[in-house]
Amino acid sequence: MIPRNSACRSVPVRRATGRLALALAVALAISAGAEAQCVIDVPAPPTEAERPNHHPIGRSLPIGRDFRQPDGCTNEFWFFDDDRDGSPDDAEPRVFGPDRQVICASCHDALPPVDSVVATETFLRQDPKTLCLTCHAL
Repeated sequence: MIPRNSACRSVPVRRATGRLALALAVALAISAGAEAQCVIDVPAPPTEAERPNHHPIGRSLPIGRDFRQPDGCTNEFWFFDDDRDGSPDDAEPRVFGPDRQVICASCHDALPPVDSVVATETFLRQDPKTLCLTCHAL
């Protein structure tokens, strides 16, 4: 049997539930980040066919706990704003189109950075040892 003054005990539960709901709403707003601000209607550029022993291309970046999501955007692509300056730098990987496709240009730049000795033959945007961790939450 529940005592008559049990209503008084439910107030802290309601407050806690309200706080939890507020915290959840804030977390979702923060995690949405660039997604809430971005509308990209430019389709992903065409890319070459996938090669054996190569990272898959022409596919959308999966959404899930095993994958980080880009936190910046332009009107043409999404990017991982690693230095938090709000603009895409040559070293920051990107995904293209409204469905966030991973293509060659996601990881490769057209030209190697002038001051970089890293990946000058493949023109990778970052050191190959850390590039995977940009998208993959391992």
